[in-house]
Amino acid sequence: VLLVLGVGTGVWYINSGQFTKVPPLLGKTEQEARERLADAGLDAGRVEEAYSDTVERGTVISTDPKAGARVRGSDSVSLTLSKGPQTVRVPDLDGYPLNKARELLKDDGLEPGMVTREFSDSVERGSVISTEPGKGTKVRAGSAVALTVSKGSPVDVPDVTGDDAEDARAELEEAGLKVKIAAERVNSEHDAGRVARQTPGAGRQAAEGDTVTLTLSKGPEMIEVPDVIGDSVDEAKEKLKDAGFDVDEDRGLLGLFGDTVKGQSVDGGDTAPKGSTITIEIR
Repeated sequence: VLLVLGVGTGVWYINSGQFTKVPPLLGKTEQEARERLADAGLDAGRVEEAYSDTVERGTVISTDPKAGARVRGSDSVSLTLSKGPQTVRVPDLDGYPLNKARELLKDDGLEPGMVTREFSDSVERGSVISTEPGKGTKVRAGSAVALTVSKGSPVDVPDVTGDDAEDARAELEEAGLKVKIAAERVNSEHDAGRVARQTPGAGRQAAEGDTVTLTLSKGPEMIEVPDVIGDSVDEAKEKLKDAGFDVDEDRGLLGLFGDTVKGQSVDGGDTAPKGSTITIEIR
Protein backbone atom coordinates (compact mmCIF):
# COMPACT_ATOMS: atom_id res chain seq x y z
CA VAL A 1 0.00 0.00 0.00
CA LEU A 2 2.77 2.41 0.94
CA LEU A 3 4.47 1.63 -2.32
CA VAL A 4 1.31 2.42 -4.29
CA LEU A 5 0.82 5.69 -2.39
CA GLY A 6 4.41 6.70 -3.02
CA VAL A 7 4.12 6.02 -6.71
CA GLY A 8 0.83 7.93 -6.88
CA THR A 9 2.28 10.92 -5.10
CA GLY A 10 5.26 10.96 -7.43
CA VAL A 11 3.04 10.82 -10.49
CA TRP A 12 0.88 13.68 -9.11
CA TYR A 13 3.96 15.79 -8.44
CA ILE A 14 5.32 15.22 -11.92
CA ASN A 15 1.99 15.97 -13.59
CA SER A 16 0.56 18.68 -11.37
CA GLY A 17 2.36 19.35 -8.15
CA GLN A 18 5.31 21.15 -9.68
CA PHE A 19 3.04 23.58 -11.61
CA THR A 20 1.27 26.74 -10.49
CA LYS A 21 -0.64 29.62 -12.11
CA VAL A 22 0.57 33.20 -12.64
CA PRO A 23 -1.49 35.39 -10.28
CA PRO A 24 -3.33 38.52 -11.57
CA LEU A 25 -1.03 41.51 -11.03
CA LEU A 26 -2.56 44.28 -13.18
CA GLY A 27 -2.45 47.62 -11.33
CA LYS A 28 -0.18 46.32 -8.54
CA THR A 29 2.99 48.12 -7.55
CA GLU A 30 6.28 46.35 -8.23
CA GLN A 31 6.62 45.45 -4.56
CA GLU A 32 3.07 44.09 -4.36
CA ALA A 33 3.65 42.09 -7.54
CA ARG A 34 6.85 40.56 -6.17
CA GLU A 35 5.09 39.54 -2.95
CA ARG A 36 2.21 37.90 -4.82
CA LEU A 37 4.62 36.03 -7.08
CA ALA A 38 6.55 34.79 -4.04
CA ASP A 39 3.31 33.59 -2.45
CA ALA A 40 2.68 31.59 -5.62
CA GLY A 41 6.18 30.14 -5.51
CA LEU A 42 7.38 32.24 -8.42
CA ASP A 43 10.17 34.75 -8.91
CA ALA A 44 10.00 38.21 -10.48
CA GLY A 45 12.09 38.21 -13.62
CA ARG A 46 12.91 41.03 -15.97
CA VAL A 47 11.22 44.38 -15.18
CA GLU A 48 10.50 46.76 -18.09
CA GLU A 49 8.60 50.02 -18.45
CA ALA A 50 6.12 51.23 -21.07
CA TYR A 51 3.81 54.21 -21.56
CA SER A 52 0.13 53.77 -20.69
CA ASP A 53 -2.84 56.15 -20.85
CA THR A 54 -4.94 53.93 -18.59
CA VAL A 55 -2.67 52.33 -15.98
CA GLU A 56 -1.25 54.41 -13.14
CA ARG A 57 2.46 55.20 -13.27
CA GLY A 58 4.60 52.64 -11.38
CA THR A 59 2.04 49.83 -11.48
CA VAL A 60 1.87 46.64 -13.54
CA ILE A 61 0.55 46.86 -17.11
CA SER A 62 1.21 43.24 -18.06
CA THR A 63 3.13 40.08 -17.20
CA ASP A 64 4.91 37.46 -19.26
CA PRO A 65 3.55 34.79 -19.00
CA LYS A 66 0.05 36.28 -18.68
CA ALA A 67 -2.12 36.01 -15.58
CA GLY A 68 -3.65 32.54 -15.28
CA ALA A 69 -0.93 30.85 -17.33
CA ARG A 70 0.24 27.45 -15.96
CA VAL A 71 3.96 27.55 -15.15
CA ARG A 72 6.45 25.48 -13.22
CA GLY A 73 7.04 26.43 -9.60
CA SER A 74 10.08 28.69 -9.09
CA ASP A 75 9.84 29.94 -12.70
CA SER A 76 10.28 33.69 -13.20
CA VAL A 77 7.59 36.07 -14.43
CA SER A 78 8.56 39.27 -16.28
CA LEU A 79 6.80 42.51 -15.31
CA THR A 80 5.99 45.56 -17.41
CA LEU A 81 5.38 48.68 -15.32
CA SER A 82 3.54 51.82 -16.45
CA LYS A 83 5.46 55.05 -17.08
CA GLY A 84 2.13 56.85 -17.24
CA PRO A 85 0.90 58.60 -20.40
CA GLN A 86 3.49 59.56 -22.97
CA THR A 87 4.02 63.33 -23.10
CA VAL A 88 5.48 65.58 -25.78
CA ARG A 89 6.19 69.29 -25.95
CA VAL A 90 4.12 71.49 -28.25
CA PRO A 91 6.52 72.64 -31.00
CA ASP A 92 7.16 76.29 -31.87
CA LEU A 93 4.99 76.83 -34.95
CA ASP A 94 4.94 80.65 -34.98
CA GLY A 95 5.20 81.94 -38.55
CA TYR A 96 4.78 78.56 -40.23
CA PRO A 97 2.18 78.23 -43.03
CA LEU A 98 -0.90 76.36 -41.79
CA ASN A 99 -0.32 73.18 -43.82
CA LYS A 100 3.31 72.93 -42.69
CA ALA A 101 2.29 73.51 -39.06
CA ARG A 102 -0.19 70.64 -39.31
CA GLU A 103 2.54 68.36 -40.68
CA LEU A 104 4.91 69.27 -37.85
CA LEU A 105 2.26 68.53 -35.22
CA LYS A 106 1.64 65.07 -36.67
CA ASP A 107 5.38 64.41 -36.86
CA ASP A 108 5.54 65.09 -33.10
CA GLY A 109 2.63 62.76 -32.32
CA LEU A 110 0.04 65.52 -31.90
CA GLU A 111 -3.21 66.28 -33.71
CA PRO A 112 -4.01 69.60 -35.44
CA GLY A 113 -7.02 71.08 -33.66
CA MET A 114 -9.46 73.91 -34.30
CA VAL A 115 -8.25 76.79 -36.48
CA THR A 116 -9.13 80.38 -35.52
CA ARG A 117 -8.28 83.28 -37.83
CA GLU A 118 -7.34 86.80 -36.72
CA PHE A 119 -5.99 89.95 -38.28
CA SER A 120 -2.28 90.56 -37.84
CA ASP A 121 0.01 93.35 -39.00
CA SER A 122 3.13 91.29 -38.30
CA VAL A 123 2.33 87.71 -39.38
CA GLU A 124 1.86 86.86 -43.03
CA ARG A 125 -1.62 85.84 -44.18
CA GLY A 126 -2.16 82.08 -43.77
CA SER A 127 0.66 81.61 -41.23
CA VAL A 128 0.44 80.64 -37.55
CA ILE A 129 0.26 83.42 -34.94
CA SER A 130 0.07 81.15 -31.87
CA THR A 131 -0.99 77.75 -30.51
CA GLU A 132 -3.11 76.58 -27.58
CA PRO A 133 -1.54 75.04 -25.51
CA GLY A 134 1.43 77.33 -26.07
CA LYS A 135 4.77 76.27 -27.50
CA GLY A 136 6.92 74.26 -25.10
CA THR A 137 3.95 73.03 -23.04
CA LYS A 138 4.02 69.31 -22.15
CA VAL A 139 0.88 67.47 -23.28
CA ARG A 140 -0.17 63.88 -23.79
CA ALA A 141 0.80 62.32 -27.09
CA GLY A 142 -2.17 62.45 -29.47
CA SER A 143 -3.58 65.63 -27.92
CA ALA A 144 -5.14 68.25 -30.21
CA VAL A 145 -3.40 71.62 -30.53
CA ALA A 146 -5.52 74.62 -31.60
CA LEU A 147 -3.99 77.04 -34.10
CA THR A 148 -4.52 80.78 -34.50
CA VAL A 149 -3.78 81.78 -38.09
CA SER A 150 -3.25 85.24 -39.57
CA LYS A 151 -5.79 86.82 -41.91
CA GLY A 152 -3.18 89.44 -42.77
CA SER A 153 -3.44 93.17 -42.21
CA PRO A 154 -6.99 94.51 -41.76
CA VAL A 155 -8.52 96.67 -44.49
CA ASP A 156 -11.48 99.02 -43.96
CA VAL A 157 -13.99 98.23 -46.71
CA PRO A 158 -14.88 101.46 -48.57
CA ASP A 159 -18.49 102.41 -49.30
CA VAL A 160 -19.14 101.94 -53.02
CA THR A 161 -22.95 101.73 -52.98
CA GLY A 162 -24.38 103.99 -55.67
CA ASP A 163 -21.09 104.00 -57.60
CA ASP A 164 -20.70 102.90 -61.18
CA ALA A 165 -19.55 99.26 -61.27
CA GLU A 166 -16.13 100.02 -62.78
CA ASP A 167 -15.48 102.92 -60.41
CA ALA A 168 -16.42 100.66 -57.49
CA ARG A 169 -14.07 97.93 -58.72
CA ALA A 170 -11.17 100.37 -59.05
CA GLU A 171 -11.69 101.76 -55.53
CA LEU A 172 -11.88 98.31 -53.94
CA GLU A 173 -8.85 96.96 -55.79
CA GLU A 174 -6.87 100.04 -54.79
CA ALA A 175 -7.70 99.15 -51.16
CA GLY A 176 -6.19 95.68 -51.69
CA LEU A 177 -9.47 93.81 -52.11
CA LYS A 178 -10.77 91.53 -54.84
CA VAL A 179 -14.13 92.09 -56.51
CA LYS A 180 -16.91 89.74 -57.56
CA ILE A 181 -20.04 90.93 -59.38
CA ALA A 182 -23.16 88.97 -58.40
CA ALA A 183 -25.02 87.38 -61.31
CA GLU A 184 -28.43 88.62 -60.18
CA ARG A 185 -29.41 92.29 -60.24
CA VAL A 186 -31.94 93.85 -57.90
CA ASN A 187 -34.29 96.81 -57.87
CA SER A 188 -32.98 99.69 -55.79
CA GLU A 189 -33.04 103.45 -55.47
CA HIS A 190 -29.85 103.60 -57.55
CA ASP A 191 -29.79 103.84 -61.33
CA ALA A 192 -29.37 100.69 -63.38
CA GLY A 193 -25.77 99.48 -63.49
CA ARG A 194 -24.75 101.12 -60.23
CA VAL A 195 -23.95 99.25 -57.01
CA ALA A 196 -27.11 98.45 -55.05
CA ARG A 197 -25.37 96.64 -52.18
CA GLN A 198 -22.02 95.19 -51.16
CA THR A 199 -20.83 92.33 -48.96
CA PRO A 200 -18.99 92.91 -46.61
CA GLY A 201 -20.67 96.24 -45.96
CA ALA A 202 -18.99 99.63 -45.86
CA GLY A 203 -16.82 100.21 -42.79
CA ARG A 204 -16.42 96.51 -42.02
CA GLN A 205 -12.92 95.08 -41.74
CA ALA A 206 -11.63 92.56 -44.25
CA ALA A 207 -8.23 91.03 -44.84
CA GLU A 208 -6.09 92.21 -47.71
CA GLY A 209 -6.94 89.96 -50.66
CA ASP A 210 -10.47 89.17 -49.44
CA THR A 211 -13.33 89.37 -51.93
CA VAL A 212 -16.10 91.97 -51.86
CA THR A 213 -19.27 90.92 -53.70
CA LEU A 214 -21.15 93.69 -55.50
CA THR A 215 -24.82 93.41 -56.43
CA LEU A 216 -25.76 95.82 -59.20
CA SER A 217 -29.00 97.72 -59.50
CA LYS A 218 -31.51 97.27 -62.29
CA GLY A 219 -33.00 100.59 -61.30
CA PRO A 220 -35.89 101.39 -59.00
CA GLU A 221 -39.03 99.29 -59.14
CA MET A 222 -41.67 101.29 -61.03
CA ILE A 223 -45.19 101.00 -59.67
CA GLU A 224 -48.50 102.58 -60.60
CA VAL A 225 -49.55 105.68 -58.67
CA PRO A 226 -53.13 105.54 -57.36
CA ASP A 227 -55.50 108.40 -58.21
CA VAL A 228 -56.29 110.21 -54.94
CA ILE A 229 -57.82 113.44 -56.23
CA GLY A 230 -61.07 114.11 -54.38
CA ASP A 231 -60.08 111.88 -51.47
CA SER A 232 -59.68 113.12 -47.93
CA VAL A 233 -56.12 113.65 -46.75
CA ASP A 234 -56.16 110.53 -44.57
CA GLU A 235 -57.62 108.37 -47.35
CA ALA A 236 -55.08 109.66 -49.86
CA LYS A 237 -52.14 109.04 -47.53
CA GLU A 238 -53.30 105.52 -46.78
CA LYS A 239 -53.67 104.64 -50.48
CA LEU A 240 -50.29 106.07 -51.43
CA LYS A 241 -48.41 104.46 -48.52
CA ASP A 242 -50.05 101.09 -49.15
CA ALA A 243 -48.84 101.35 -52.75
CA GLY A 244 -45.26 101.89 -51.57
CA PHE A 245 -44.85 105.67 -51.71
CA ASP A 246 -43.91 108.36 -49.21
CA VAL A 247 -46.31 111.29 -48.99
CA ASP A 248 -45.74 115.03 -48.67
CA GLU A 249 -48.46 117.66 -48.24
CA ASP A 250 -48.75 120.99 -50.04
CA ARG A 251 -51.43 123.04 -48.32
CA GLY A 252 -50.41 126.55 -49.31
CA LEU A 253 -52.34 129.41 -47.75
CA LEU A 254 -55.69 128.17 -49.00
CA GLY A 255 -55.32 124.64 -47.72
CA LEU A 256 -54.38 125.22 -44.12
CA PHE A 257 -57.77 124.04 -42.93
CA GLY A 258 -58.76 121.94 -45.96
CA ASP A 259 -59.16 118.17 -46.01
CA THR A 260 -59.64 117.36 -49.70
CA VAL A 261 -56.95 116.45 -52.24
CA LYS A 262 -57.13 118.75 -55.27
CA GLY A 263 -53.92 117.63 -57.03
CA GLN A 264 -50.98 115.21 -56.92
CA SER A 265 -47.39 115.54 -58.18
CA VAL A 266 -47.64 112.35 -60.27
CA ASP A 267 -50.95 111.71 -62.00
CA GLY A 268 -52.97 108.66 -61.05
CA GLY A 269 -52.27 105.78 -63.43
CA ASP A 270 -48.71 106.92 -64.18
CA THR A 271 -45.72 105.04 -62.72
CA ALA A 272 -43.09 106.25 -60.27
CA PRO A 273 -40.15 104.63 -58.44
CA LYS A 274 -41.19 102.62 -55.39
CA GLY A 275 -40.31 104.55 -52.25
CA SER A 276 -40.35 107.92 -54.01
CA THR A 277 -42.37 110.83 -52.62
CA ILE A 278 -45.76 111.85 -54.00
CA THR A 279 -46.86 115.38 -53.07
CA ILE A 280 -50.58 115.92 -52.64
CA GLU A 281 -52.11 119.40 -52.98
CA ILE A 282 -54.76 120.11 -50.36
CA ARG A 283 -57.41 122.77 -50.58
